[in-house]
Amino acid sequence: MKKLNYYLLSEFLTLFFGSLFLFVVLVTIADLSSKLSYYTEHAEYMNYFITYHIARIPHNMYYIFPVSLMFSSTYVLGTFVKNKEMLAVQNSGISLFRFSSPVFIIVIILCLLLVLFWQFVAAPSNKISFEADDKGRGRTTSDASGTWNIFGGNRYVYFIDNYSYSGEYMTNAIIIRLKESGGIEMRLSSPYIEWDREERKWYAESGILAKFDENNNITVEEVKHYPLDVLERPEHFGQRPILDTMSLTEEMRLIKLRKEVHMNTALLETDLHYRISYCFSGFIIVLLASLFSKFSTHSVLVVSLVMVIVVALLYYSVLMIFRSMGDGGAINPLIAAWMPNIIFAFLCILAFKKFY
Repeated sequence: MKKLNYYLLSEFLTLFFGSLFLFVVLVTIADLSSKLSYYTEHAEYMNYFITYHIARIPHNMYYIFPVSLMFSSTYVLGTFVKNKEMLAVQNSGISLFRFSSPVFIIVIILCLLLVLFWQFVAAPSNKISFEADDKGRGRTTSDASGTWNIFGGNRYVYFIDNYSYSGEYMTNAIIIRLKESGGIEMRLSSPYIEWDREERKWYAESGILAKFDENNNITVEEVKHYPLDVLERPEHFGQRPILDTMSLTEEMRLIKLRKEVHMNTALLETDLHYRISYCFSGFIIVLLASLFSKFSTHSVLVVSLVMVIVVALLYYSVLMIFRSMGDGGAINPLIAAWMPNIIFAFLCILAFKKFY
C-alpha cells in the first residue's frame, strides 16, 4: 500500500506542477497578446511591461491553482480507471476514498500553503505589477481625492471637494452631524480643514458653524481654528488600495479602521473571507475529480479537460453570485464567501452516496 501511495502522489504532484506551469504560461501569453499592440506603440516603456507580466505570475498561479488541482487529480485517477488498476485496487478491498486519501492530505497542505502564498507573495507582487502598469501607461499616483462623500462615525457626514493624502487636509468641506431622529444637529462649512499631528485633532481654520436645537432653532456663528470632535483620523481618509494588492493582514487592518468609525466594511470583509475560502476550494474540487475519474474509461485527457471547464464555469458562476451579494451587504460576508464551497461539498457528499 505504501508503494502504491508513493506512486499515486508522485504522479499527482508531477502532473499538478506541470499543469500549473502550463496554464500560467498560457494565461500570461493571452494577457500579453491582448496588450501587444499598445506595447509595440510604446516600446520605450518595455521594461515596465516586462516587470508587469513577471510580477503578475504569482497572481495567475493563485487563481489557476484549483483548476490545476482538478485537472491533475482527474487525469491521474482516470488513468488508474482506464488501465484497470482502480478495479484491482477495489477488488483488494480498498475503497476509492481510502485509495485517494494521500492525495486529499497533500491537497489540504497545498491549500494551506496557498493562503500563505497570497499573503507573502501574490499580493505584494500585484502591487509591483500595478505600479509598473501605471508607469508604462503614463498614469501617475494622485495625491488628491477629488469630490468625496463619506458617512463617518457618531452620525457625521463629510462632503469634501478635495482631500490631500500627503498634506492631510481637506478643502471646501461641509461636515454635518445628524440627530438620532434623522434631523441635522450641526453643520460646519469650511474652506480649509487640517489635521494637527501634535494634538491629533482636525481644525477648521475658518468657517460657518450652524447648530440646530430640539425645536429646530438655528444659531449661526463664524469660527476660527475650530476643533472637530470626530472619530476619523487621516488613515480613515487614506487612499483605498486595489483589493488585489492587499494582503490578508492589510485587509484586516483596514476593516478594523473602518469599523472604528462605523463605516461599511461589507466589500472588504467579503473579499477577506473569499481569499481564504478560494484557497480551500481546491480540496472540494479534488473530491469532485475523484468522482469524475470513474467515467474516464476511454479518453482520460478529454474527460479531464471537459470536467475542468464545466466545473470551473459552474463554480465561478456561483462564486460571483454570492460574492456580489456579500459585497452589497445582502448577506453576511462570511456566508457569501464560503457558500460556494458548502454547496459543492454537499454535492460531493450526495454523489459519493450515489456512486460509491
